[in-house]
Amino acid sequence: MLKAEAHNETDKQDNYIFIPTLVTYLNMVFGSISIYISNIRDINMLKVASILILLAAVTDKLDGFVARKLNMSSDFGKELDSLCDIISFGLAPVVIAWNILDGSLNILEIIISLIYIGAGIFRLARFNITKDEKHFVGLPITIAGSIMALKYLIDIRFNISIMNNFALMIILSILMVGKFKVKKPRI
Repeated sequence: MLKAEAHNETDKQDNYIFIPTLVTYLNMVFGSISIYISNIRDINMLKVASILILLAAVTDKLDGFVARKLNMSSDFGKELDSLCDIISFGLAPVVIAWNILDGSLNILEIIISLIYIGAGIFRLARFNITKDEKHFVGLPITIAGSIMALKYLIDIRFNISIMNNFALMIILSILMVGKFKVKKPRI
């Protein structure tokens, strides 16, 4: 009888872990679609691609909230979240920047793009091994990607460039690998 109760408890846990995992995958879905539609290189599709990054940010915050509410936080979830984040907040903003320039990049812009992606991966790896549950160390990649997406939306809406995309990527890269600490908000 004890074995059957333990098995039922495992089944319940597997069902619940599906919910935060599904929300995490929505983050990846939004980022992947953002990449795909930005390749159309139409101004409206670039807007939608940027909005999808912001929706990915909402799901990124929501998955942790759901996991904590269901008491389903895990190392697996943390790793999965980071893998999805690199798509939505590392790669997608870079691909949009490339497509804004119609793919005509110079070598410096390519290098800066790769540095931004690398800084995001570094930031996520450091986050995954950090034991400090009360602070972020460096700028979270979710915020960096969201800043890029908001910048694109402002630039498109007002037909201006408030800052060179690649200059902003350099600043955000430095902030992501920085060692400053920021207290985590509890939502």
